[in-house]
Parts: sequence; structure tokens; C-alpha cells
Amino acid sequence: MKVETQRLILREFQLEDFQQIAPILANPQVMKFSLTGTLSPLQTKEKIASFIASYTKYGFGKWAVIFKESNELIGYCGIAVEEIDNQAEKEIGYRLDPRFWGRGLATEAATAALRYGFAQLKLPYILGIVEGENMKSVRVLKKLGMIYERDTIYHGIEMNVYRVTQNVYL
Repeated sequence: MKVETQRLILREFQLEDFQQIAPILANPQVMKFSLTGTLSPLQTKEKIASFIASYTKYGFGKWAVIFKESNELIGYCGIAVEEIDNQAEKEIGYRLDPRFWGRGLATEAATAALRYGFAQLKLPYILGIVEGENMKSVRVLKKLGMIYERDTIYHGIEMNVYRVTQNVYL
């Protein structure tokens, strides 16, 4: 699986991607709103293994985001299955190296992932789940056409749930 945008390539993770993604997921700025906080090298290897397992189990998951200009892995983006309000839901998620923030790349990557989810996977809707204080991520979700739906408690933290339906993309 590979999806290209104007500036990015989204592809399935391989275990070798560990070296490039580990410093990003160990960055406190990147992981400020993550439930896990910063990840150790071992936790990063486990996360990549979970992404790869998701491809096998569901046919999709979080993908490596490659910046075409430098061929550099700059983060991840994709759709995962998450337990939200006792339901297995499809949820968009992304993390990018701060050096690439503020350029619209998260929106570009997530738009491509959502299009894939609706066109290829035939999902009727996809959720975004975010802490209200994470204004940068809230802005991305709104740019994606997501609409605030409700508050929920997710892993013990109050979160906002956003939703977008396939008719926005197809």
C-alpha cells in the first residue's frame, strides 16, 4: 500500500523505520498530548509492530509519512481501530516531526488517509479524538471537514470526538 500527495508519500511501516521514527516519538513536544507520553526505543519498536499487525488484521493502520523532497520519514498518519465509548471505531491519527509543523503537512497526510478510508475501505465515517487544549490538532480536524460530535472519557482523559462522513470526500 502506498498513497502519494503533492509533497508526501504514505506507506506501510517496516521494522527498519525504527531509526527514523524513534527520535520523533521521544520528543516531548510531539508527544505532549499522547496518552503514553514520550516513547522509549523499546516502546517505539512495539508501536511499529502494532502498526504492522494492524495491516494484517484490518488491512489498514498508521502509515509512515515520507517527505518527498528529502525522502525523510517525518512521522506517521493513518486510520486505526480504537475502542471509543465501548465501540470499535475507525479513528484518524497523526504525529509529525516539529520541524515540519505549520506547513499543512498533517492536513495533507490526513486528507489522503481519509480519502483512502472512504474510497478503498468503504468506511461510512471516521472519527478524530483530541484533547480540547490541543488546538493545533483541533484545527487539523476542522480542516479535514470533521465536525465536533461529543465529549467522552478516553483512557481516563476527557476528550472531544469529531466525525467526518464519506459524503464529504466522495
